[in-house]
Amino acid sequence: MKPRLAYQLVFTIVLLFGVEPSVAQSPGSASQEPSNKDTRNKQQQSTQQPKGGPLSPHHEITVTATRTPTPARQVGQSLTIITAEEIEAQGARDVLQVLETVPGFNVVRTGSFGGTTSLFVRGGESDFNLVLIDGVQVNRPGGAFDLADLTTTNIERIEIVRGPASVLYGSDAVTSVISITTRKGEGRPSGNLQFEGGTYNSYLFRGATQGQLQRLQYSFGAHYSESDGFHDFNSQYNKVDLSASSTVALTPDSFISGSLRYLNSDNNFPTDSTGAVVDPNDFRKTNERLYSLSYNHLFSDRFDTKVHYGYYSRDFTSVTVRDDIVDFFDSEFELTENRNYLDWQNNFQVNPDNLITVGTSYEREASQTDDLSRRSLGLYLQDQFSWRDRLFLTAGARYDNNDRFKNFATVSFSMAYLLDDEWKLRASVGNGFRAPSFSEIIGFPDFGIVGNSDLQPEKNVATDFGVDYVVGSQGGLSATVFFNRFSDLIEFSFLVPLETPNFINVEKAKSQGLELNGFVSATERLRFGGQYTFTDTEVTDAGTVPGGSFTEGEQLLRRPRNTAGVYGEFLKGRYKFRIDFKFKGKRDDVQFFPDFSSARVVLPSYLKTDFSVTVPILRFSDSFGDLALVFRGENVFDKEYTEIAGFESIGRSFFGGLDVAF
Repeated sequence: MKPRLAYQLVFTIVLLFGVEPSVAQSPGSASQEPSNKDTRNKQQQSTQQPKGGPLSPHHEITVTATRTPTPARQVGQSLTIITAEEIEAQGARDVLQVLETVPGFNVVRTGSFGGTTSLFVRGGESDFNLVLIDGVQVNRPGGAFDLADLTTTNIERIEIVRGPASVLYGSDAVTSVISITTRKGEGRPSGNLQFEGGTYNSYLFRGATQGQLQRLQYSFGAHYSESDGFHDFNSQYNKVDLSASSTVALTPDSFISGSLRYLNSDNNFPTDSTGAVVDPNDFRKTNERLYSLSYNHLFSDRFDTKVHYGYYSRDFTSVTVRDDIVDFFDSEFELTENRNYLDWQNNFQVNPDNLITVGTSYEREASQTDDLSRRSLGLYLQDQFSWRDRLFLTAGARYDNNDRFKNFATVSFSMAYLLDDEWKLRASVGNGFRAPSFSEIIGFPDFGIVGNSDLQPEKNVATDFGVDYVVGSQGGLSATVFFNRFSDLIEFSFLVPLETPNFINVEKAKSQGLELNGFVSATERLRFGGQYTFTDTEVTDAGTVPGGSFTEGEQLLRRPRNTAGVYGEFLKGRYKFRIDFKFKGKRDDVQFFPDFSSARVVLPSYLKTDFSVTVPILRFSDSFGDLALVFRGENVFDKEYTEIAGFESIGRSFFGGLDVAF
């Protein structure tokens, strides 16, 4: 094996799996449709009420936290609900821009547009976050997920639950669940078309439409964007994102819903494994497809059921072209993976104060590239109990049987107590797990990297305690302390005896911290808000494997101790203005060098400023819509900063265009 190839492969593994190679899979699809028509209507109506920014008002309804429509005031877990209106006000074109503003979230992008983008939550690994789109998991088998390509086009809401949620969703829900819902459609047909152009020869075209025709609700969305990137050569990036969703009411007590999503991206990258801009022709292609279909039936006021099927597939190709500069021969790496998922959920309203949810899920993950598959059967049970509409208790348990590793059991408990209509105390405790990825099981035999078929799931036991104060849309404050204990973390090392697995369950780590989040409406149209997160991490056991990225007593890599954000927002009809100040503190990383050596380094802190403006300039009619100018900027003060050691980040960028609403 050539040294450069080995070095490049190690670096690729580090980037793809977010510092420590890790992985897993075996979700349970979040029921994004409420369990009965009455609650579904209430949920849709609630999204039209005034919002309080990232701190969810008590009147909001969540499905992700409990798999049943539940008022946020009754949830004991750390919860964030972001609506389409808030996404539009922020001017976010990609989901990664939205997640940058969430407490406890650390988004890390490699280089220019389209670069591998990872997410670290509460000190966990980048593959510890379950990502659902319309109830379908879009993580790779093993939990890895690249945020680079996911757009905000046609998104109705994003629900985020921080903390383990494996009880309801199985593998990968170790530190968070991010559930994205496509617009369902309601009312008369409406929509918008948008064009933008800007820095780095960037262009964006997108549009969406939605509506309701008697019993049919529908939505369609399309997004196309391209950019030359900020490097001098070979950093072009383009993507296509198409989505559709519909719901058909069969009877007053039953309905069928389905969704489709297609994503295609092409990303050229000139950087080598050290971040140096030297390669004139390497590129990557990604193609993803998602389908979901659900049937809901309300048998009575006391019992309803839902059957949900989901399919997700991903084709990834990385091409190296001989150039006699850094690559001396052609090579191509292809990866094809898919997932089939089936879930049957039943809800029993025992009495007005007690709701029991019981269900079973079946999942099959497969890699055509590795000629490997695995199956998982999950059984879950949850009991939601309330007392005098003031104390809300939720307890759950789950058992997963997987044919690739030993069976796994998870439990959780959460509590919410309302001191009054404005103050809430909450607490939660539970465990989560992440199953090994196919790459960790099989390795890369052609490169001398040995997999380990005996790997066990990575684990986390977590608790958090919090207090929320919310006064409708006028203001609010939330504070949460959290504690995570990670074990059986999978380490990768080259420095092992020949024919010995390079992936081993050895490490342990912990994280704890504080999340603060708040907003205040100075007037009906002017709002200010912000969030701050302190995260302390430590490797508590590095095992005996040399050459890994875990160092006992040191902080986990790429986890800043301090992150913060402050925003100001003015909204008046279609007039919108928002400015965001985003701060990220110092964090440890590993710098790779051309001589194949490496060193632990500290990346400096930075403050980045983004803004978005929408100004209507022409009203077509009272019923049709208007034409508006849109203008936005990212990193407007051209701050030089580094997300990953050795790699430059995007500089000052401005974009402007037109938005037609109808």
